[in-house]
Amino acid sequence: MVAQDLVVGIDAGTTRVKALAVDLSGRVVAQAAEPTPWVRSGAEAQMDPEELIEVVGSVLNQLTQDSAWTMQTRVIGIGVTSMAEAGVLVGSDGSAVAPAIAFHDPRGRVDLVKAAIDRETFHAHVGMRLNNKPSVAKILWLQDNVASSTGATMYLNIAEWIVHRLGGDPVAELSLVSRTGLFDVVDRVPWQATLDLVGDLLPDRITVAGEACGAATRVPSSMQGAVLTATGMDHQSAAFACGAATTGSLFDSMGTAEAFLRFTPGPLSREELIRLSERDVAVLWSVIPDHVCVLGALVTGLSLERVRRLLGIESRGDRAALAEQAVAADRGQLRLNEVDHTGLSLVGVDDDASPAALWRASVMDLVAAGSDLLAFIEASSGPRRRTVLAGGWVHDAMIVHAKREAIGDFEVSEVDEAGALGASMFAAIAAGAMARPAADARPVWPDAS
Repeated sequence: MVAQDLVVGIDAGTTRVKALAVDLSGRVVAQAAEPTPWVRSGAEAQMDPEELIEVVGSVLNQLTQDSAWTMQTRVIGIGVTSMAEAGVLVGSDGSAVAPAIAFHDPRGRVDLVKAAIDRETFHAHVGMRLNNKPSVAKILWLQDNVASSTGATMYLNIAEWIVHRLGGDPVAELSLVSRTGLFDVVDRVPWQATLDLVGDLLPDRITVAGEACGAATRVPSSMQGAVLTATGMDHQSAAFACGAATTGSLFDSMGTAEAFLRFTPGPLSREELIRLSERDVAVLWSVIPDHVCVLGALVTGLSLERVRRLLGIESRGDRAALAEQAVAADRGQLRLNEVDHTGLSLVGVDDDASPAALWRASVMDLVAAGSDLLAFIEASSGPRRRTVLAGGWVHDAMIVHAKREAIGDFEVSEVDEAGALGASMFAAIAAGAMARPAADARPVWPDAS
């Protein structure tokens, strides 16, 4: 029987750790997922990095137990993508010395950063707003509150940590290290100003997604020897799978948060980094070599879900009917106000207000906010050639209607588990089985018909 060569993509996300086994035609052969092992207390969330590795091992074992897995199955590459900002402090023996804190956790010592570095200088070098989100603020909090963290000799982002624990080299992948606050995204080197605050914690080797980072050893037997690669930030890995991580493309990912990703040759100027950071738009290196990703986000999906719960709309049929009615509805005086991650308020509720009118007003206002942010982003990233929408909200008729009015024609991606699929594509590139596409081209599986 002919050996079946597969690649595996792992996506360590905010809610789940997903894994796909994919053949070289792009067919998903097996998949598995388990919850990301956060321990939550109010707004705080952290996890034991070793427990995360156990979860990764479990999902990899589940792949091998699928009925499609045979004695001839051989995994030639494993790619890992993950959320950004969250990471692991690693000791000299390679083990974790502190918990990993979630990117959305409010804990951080941004005050220590502000005391040492002025806001504009930080923005001009890091390409992120100076707050508790960059990893440097989390690291400082851990060093101040977890005694064992002082023994750290290295900091790895989540995807890099998984690659290392599966047997790979310690690396800093460009798109992930760009979110740490420890990296100068203009000169593309570690930034000494913040390293002076936390210590020299970045790995010596900096890689781009799809670059081989060693061979897997701590994996099931059919995966032994597979080439490992850290495949970057999850949003970018998903864009790559959807064919939208290309020069001049917009990837609009409509999940709980709506993320706008534009890809353009880098670096951008320090002046542009300051301008963008002031509006909480980030600039990070891309999974495309020599390109940056300009990233902005809004709470579109979270806000829409709040409105839908307010209306008592639960079933798929009721959701579809509401959206269709909203397309033809008159919104009247209804509008959203004070929209943020904590909630929103409604203005203009009168005797003519209806569920369809409220849904139309909500969608139109949130899409308008997105269009305004996109115009701000695209002042830096040049003309848009192509737009790809993805995520659960793109099947709502009212959203499709509003988006077409606001941004013109777009493609809807139907790719499932796009982050993990993108990671598997980069695994194929790292293994030498798939060509890395040009910056303006989509990836193509080698055995695709």
